[in-house]
Amino acid sequence: MKSITFLKKIKAKKIFVQFPEGLKIEIQSISKYLEDKGFDVILSCESTYGACDIRDDEAKRLKCDAILHIGHSDFGVKSKIPVVYWEYFYDIDPIPVLKKEYKKISKYNKIGLITNVQFIKSLKSVKEFLKTKEKKIFTNKSLNYSGQILGCNIDAAKKIENKVDCFLYIGSGNFYALGLDLKINKPIFILDLEKKVIRQLDSKKLKQKIEWNKSFFKEAKKIGILVSWKKGQIRDFWKLKKKLKDKEVYILAFDEITPEKLEGLKLDFLINCACPRIGIDDISRYKIPIVNYNDLNDV
Repeated sequence: MKSITFLKKIKAKKIFVQFPEGLKIEIQSISKYLEDKGFDVILSCESTYGACDIRDDEAKRLKCDAILHIGHSDFGVKSKIPVVYWEYFYDIDPIPVLKKEYKKISKYNKIGLITNVQFIKSLKSVKEFLKTKEKKIFTNKSLNYSGQILGCNIDAAKKIENKVDCFLYIGSGNFYALGLDLKINKPIFILDLEKKVIRQLDSKKLKQKIEWNKSFFKEAKKIGILVSWKKGQIRDFWKLKKKLKDKEVYILAFDEITPEKLEGLKLDFLINCACPRIGIDDISRYKIPIVNYNDLNDV
């Protein structure tokens, strides 16, 4: 495996392992595998939200030689110690589900395929199957792999939006497809390999909630700007504060942003400058109206 080879090449002995929540049930087996390969392993039990979240300070403090980042691909975040990415592909055959559920997308002739890094191996067979049905298939390579998107980067879909009738996301859950549906005006279908169905995503209520929150901005007097010190999430929040000179503004810094940490603060409005998924997935948890900076056209 490439990641193990590279760890040995750089002579790493103690490794700090970061992994997403979805791999927690497998992480002890992974740890034993790494130990069998000769490594001393420390498992980070803090949440890992993506390749933007590199815990190099913590790894150095624990005297580790390298970070093994499982389940994500590199998008260029700099680190004080070497970071090795183990993308951890799932080898799942999507064709039985696609055949069973095909009628749900059969009326669309031009289909854009998208997925996240874990399901990249499934994309090729989906593409070949749909071509046998005389469908025109479109993908775009904007990240490491053709068709790959992130929770915060849907460029692979945006670049083919005008060429397709619909998008088919290959994977599980709503997380990645939801990011698409909020930014793209085409039907979004999920080929859910966990639940073994194809279903269409409808984020109408969420879009209404975002617009409702935005309506409070103009009258808001006390504003909290939410920022993160995660390496891949640091943005120019000072510039934003200068734009809001007519309002009372507080810059609030976090490692992990949660509504509970805001309790006791008297604020009318929140502008999220950290991971954009905070203003999407967690929007209903906040008692104070919250909007992602990129979605706030008035600023």
